[in-house]
Amino acid sequence: MEYNPNPNSRPDSYDAPSTPVLSWGHPRNPKQHGIITYTLSSNKQRPLAGAAHNAVFNTARRCWTQFWYVVPPLAAAWWAMRWAIDRNEFSNSKAGRAMVEYKEGG
Repeated sequence: MEYNPNPNSRPDSYDAPSTPVLSWGHPRNPKQHGIITYTLSSNKQRPLAGAAHNAVFNTARRCWTQFWYVVPPLAAAWWAMRWAIDRNEFSNSKAGRAMVEYKEGG
C-alpha cells in the first residue's frame, strides 16, 4: 500500500480505502506522549553469534588468497639453498677438488 498525500481523492482504477494511509511521521498522526520503548541491538543480544563458524572459513579464505605470495618464493629459496648445499658438499669432496685442479691445469 502506497502513501497517498491527498487521502480524500480516489483514483478510478481501484477501490481506495476510506481512511488515509498513516505512516510514521504523517502529520495527521496523533502526538505520542509517555510511551517509552527499550530495545537491544542484535550484536548486544548475541555478540558472538556465528563467530566460530566465520572465523574458520574467513581464516581459510584469507590464507588461500595469500598462498601465491608465500609459497612460490619459499619454494624458490628452498631450491636455491638445496642447490648451494649440494654444490658446497661436492666442492669440498675429493672428487670436487680433483675437478677444480683438473680445470686449473695443475
